[in-house]
Amino acid sequence: MIDLHNNKYDRKTLKEYIYAVKLLDIVKTQNIDVTFAVRYILNKKYQFNFEDKFINFDTILKYQTHISYAELYKTYIEYNTDDDSVDDFETVSNRK
Repeated sequence: MIDLHNNKYDRKTLKEYIYAVKLLDIVKTQNIDVTFAVRYILNKKYQFNFEDKFINFDTILKYQTHISYAELYKTYIEYNTDDDSVDDFETVSNRK
């Protein structure tokens, strides 16, 4: 398991553990880029925890101060594929 509160992780590691942590914790503790925010954090497909369902643009902008509203909005509007997504929850949970 990863410790989001005491360590910083790269994109690859965060993607690997996307189902094992709260997305809100990622937003609050990690430095993520705008594409990660759109593809994973704002994507309903990965929002399993109750708190995660309330993440919105304001949440991202509050904790990820390096991301601008314009950049986030543009990336969100233009995003229409899961090319960079991870396997579905069932596939990940059945790995040995």
